[in-house]
Amino acid sequence: MKTAQINSQTKASILLAFEQDKLEMLIHEGKLHAADFNCLDKTSKRSVWNMLLSAAARTMQS
Repeated sequence: MKTAQINSQTKASILLAFEQDKLEMLIHEGKLHAADFNCLDKTSKRSVWNMLLSAAARTMQS
């Protein structure tokens, strides 16, 4: 019986799409951090940047 060998040293990327409110919720709850992902286009990067600024402002107000 042959078994599949998985190269555990390679980091594979998984491409996902989130609705903006879901992504914002994950960031706000601390379940996802900006260092955990990359934006694939300028519009997404701008949106995420604004989300992060907004989350930081809420944190500072609390």
